[in-house]
Amino acid sequence: MPGDKLAQVVYGSLKNQSLTLRRGDVLAVASKIVSISERRVARLADLRISARATRLSRRWRIDERLTAVIVEEADEILGGVNGFLLTMKNGILTPNAGVDLKSSPPGTATLWPINPDRSASLLRRSLERKFRARIGVVIVDSHVTALRLGTVGLAIGLSGFVPVRDHRGARDLFGRSVRVTQTNVADDIAAAAHLLMGESSEGIGAVVIQGSAVGMITQATSRFAKLNRRKCLIGNSLVSLRYGATRQS
Repeated sequence: MPGDKLAQVVYGSLKNQSLTLRRGDVLAVASKIVSISERRVARLADLRISARATRLSRRWRIDERLTAVIVEEADEILGGVNGFLLTMKNGILTPNAGVDLKSSPPGTATLWPINPDRSASLLRRSLERKFRARIGVVIVDSHVTALRLGTVGLAIGLSGFVPVRDHRGARDLFGRSVRVTQTNVADDIAAAAHLLMGESSEGIGAVVIQGSAVGMITQATSRFAKLNRRKCLIGNSLVSLRYGATRQS
């Protein structure tokens, strides 16, 4: 229920299934569970609809009240297709600024936690005390990948483990030095958990990942897994197209 202490709910659920957390485990938690516990649920009937929300609603054929929530939550709106807006939220390129009607009580929309990294850190510290083990926590939401059908898992917040594995300087199969490749471990873990959590009525709000061999570090946050837009192939291309800065051949 809204306002429930998340750690107590998760701990109780794990104990009811005779599960324990050991050193090196990563607990993946659905963002909606975190949001509900933090009362990040908006009542659509209570919203003030701005002129901008009305304009975007008509342009992209989105419910006007849903659009009002998206406008409020988004750090930036880049474009859209019918039914969805492409937005920036917390440095993440995501549909509808993370606002979701699915599995939200009727007449409401569920929003992302205000600070997903802080939420992950608080949950991790509480569970570490209960289980007396160093663990990691990742908060998972679904997102879309450009030109690919369907959703995959995304780490919107994390705590306790190194989110990126750096392969630069290693050797490939033919002995060549790896120059740029890094693995986003956090998103890989989120995607694996998302596969089990599902997208409809599965009712699986948390998944325990064991044997992932992540590096444990207390200070880690999702910031270490984010890339500056100007260095991102997709992000920089969106900026270039938006401002007409594409280079002429």
